[in-house]
Amino acid sequence: MPEESTPGGPLGTAMRKVTFPDGSRGIILVKAGTSQEDADALAARVWAERSEPGSSGE
Repeated sequence: MPEESTPGGPLGTAMRKVTFPDGSRGIILVKAGTSQEDADALAARVWAERSEPGSSGE
């Protein structure tokens, strides 16, 4: 996936295409300059937290 920023977010942010651990894909907003690898790791962490029992995943 490309490492360049995608315009459209607030100043200082970038949108990144990510693949979540379940194989689904999405777009997340990250701090400008965040590597694709770090964006994918952040997406996996958020996905795991929302999947935990007792989380308000709705």
